[in-house]
Amino acid sequence: IKLICELLMCKTDDPYIREKIDSINQKAERIHVLADDMLTSTLDELGEMRVNCHDERSAVLHRLVIDHDTRRLAIEEKVPDCLINADVARLSQVIGNIISNSYKYAGTEIRIKYAFQDHYLAMEISDLGGGVDEDEIDLLTVKYYRGKNNTDGKDGRGLGLYISSELMKRMNGNLSCAQIKDGLSVTLLIPLS
Repeated sequence: IKLICELLMCKTDDPYIREKIDSINQKAERIHVLADDMLTSTLDELGEMRVNCHDERSAVLHRLVIDHDTRRLAIEEKVPDCLINADVARLSQVIGNIISNSYKYAGTEIRIKYAFQDHYLAMEISDLGGGVDEDEIDLLTVKYYRGKNNTDGKDGRGLGLYISSELMKRMNGNLSCAQIKDGLSVTLLIPLS
């Protein structure tokens, strides 16, 4: 579906049609993220959620942001040049889930910053959507938990941040959430090579 959307975008200049194609593309991305989450959750329950880490250039992070930022809401700092040790497919799943959540619950610009933190490259992804109550921060990565505010009428099963957190742990990294002044921040600690 996403490939056909890309092809159709190349074939038309009509703004109305392009808007409809973009809407289809965004829905297909949501389906992709939900299907990945369901599959990964099932694999986790079966003890089969595996990662295969390799050394990668940090520039891969920019590519993953571009791939998942279909609405072009991300404002990304330059990625520091270094080597990270990660499973790129799983890291793509994590970043895609965080951006998808930001689209769904905030709908604002997404700020992405990078910094070195001990033996990690920290990737902070934040939005301006108001965030969650302070007492919910630690619950966001609990399996099947969905926030109290802003979830009515929105797709989701409370698996995305749980799976993302588990994947980061299996890559010897970490995922943490924090309430910030203007919204919610999710920080990934990605191991350096």
